[in-house]
Amino acid sequence: MGFLSSLKSFFSSSFHTLEGARPLSDAEQRGLALGAVHAAEGSLPMNALTMEADQRTAARLLAGAWDVHGPQDVDATYAFLLTEGHRGYYAVVGPAVEATFEQRLGRRESEAKADEVAAQAAARGLDGARAREWYLGWLAAAKVGGHGELVDPLPASIVAWDAARVVHVSRLLVDAGFVDEARAYAAIAQAVDLARPAYASWKDFGDAFCVGRAFWKASNMRDPLDSEIGKFTSATRSLLEQEDSPWLTVRW
Repeated sequence: MGFLSSLKSFFSSSFHTLEGARPLSDAEQRGLALGAVHAAEGSLPMNALTMEADQRTAARLLAGAWDVHGPQDVDATYAFLLTEGHRGYYAVVGPAVEATFEQRLGRRESEAKADEVAAQAAARGLDGARAREWYLGWLAAAKVGGHGELVDPLPASIVAWDAARVVHVSRLLVDAGFVDEARAYAAIAQAVDLARPAYASWKDFGDAFCVGRAFWKASNMRDPLDSEIGKFTSATRSLLEQEDSPWLTVRW
């Protein structure tokens, strides 16, 4: 192989894979591909359901980031992502923020809109106070250019974000020994069923994932901007372009 061919091979095969990993079924490949943005951004294996963390480290990360302290918390975590997640709040907050800009609402009117959002969220069984804060955070992020790297127009749903997180947390759950792969892939299959009807392509999925990531960060009103969103939009682009991307080998 010549120098130019070697160079091309180096840059066209940039994703991390686990050497010696078992072959995946078609369904497992499709499910794992839901978590490809996290994998690309964090150099996690594209071909195996693991973060390559030892049990103690995985358990510590689960406790700190997910409030998961053992196998007894697994079902509730999966249920949250598969039935609630952040998409319900986005469905209320997103249109409200768009309306705020379209109607050019001032500060007083925006506060009234925040109260409307809280009431709408509560009517849907969500936390009204949390929805109100999320509205103000998402609005603040938009005002200072925090949506600049996101797809325009914004997607109707961020279920991609919740579905991808099923894969992401499953990596840790497997590494910690809280679930076996069969249980994890069963949950991931449910995530696939959630995501596929919502989008027409991997590009749409990736765009919605990034919006979901930015929306999650905006829940912190004091610091609503996602300073790392560029890493995730870049990872999404690489998944749409690199030759070894699972998004180019697994049809949406």
